[in-house]
Amino acid sequence: MQTKSVVATKPAKNDQITAIKRQAMKAQEVVNQTTITNDDDLVAVADQINVIKRLKKEIRTEMEKYTKPAQAIINEARAKYLPLEKICDEAESQLKAKVAEYMDAQEAKRLKEEEKIVAKIEAGRMKEETGIRKIEELGNEVRTIQTENTQLQRRKVRVAYIVNAEIVPQEYWIIDEVRVKRDALAGKLIPGVEIREETQIAII
Repeated sequence: MQTKSVVATKPAKNDQITAIKRQAMKAQEVVNQTTITNDDDLVAVADQINVIKRLKKEIRTEMEKYTKPAQAIINEARAKYLPLEKICDEAESQLKAKVAEYMDAQEAKRLKEEEKIVAKIEAGRMKEETGIRKIEELGNEVRTIQTENTQLQRRKVRVAYIVNAEIVPQEYWIIDEVRVKRDALAGKLIPGVEIREETQIAII
């Protein structure tokens, strides 16, 4: 067997990413050119796996020089601002709910008055032209609230709610794969799940 060796080096700091990328590409070349036909090949490949593992560790170390400080900043920002953002989200949602409740009530009141007028016309207790004028005076459904700074729109949307999860068809259920695998490996017999032994190679 012939393989190209992947050698971990310590280049100048400015060239670090370029060097690491070159080594990673060489690692892939090793995979493409490697065949195992005897025990000597096996030993050589084991050494190459170890070199690649060390390269992976180097990549992780270099990457974390950027990700760890960035993540620390992100975590601090989230801790400070997410609770405040949540307060604003809830306040906005509650105010919108109050607006919707009021506008729904006003629309229900308008429709009720309109029904009364129509009923009077149909019963002959009000002239048709008078009824039409009164209906026009009631105005149309209010859908938009316009202010100097903003515009609120009232609109009907379809929203689905699960009111009884027990009768939802199984095709919509989601399997908790993590829990299933954990319990199965712990010895629990679960229909539809089987334990298989697979070969894995570990570097020790």
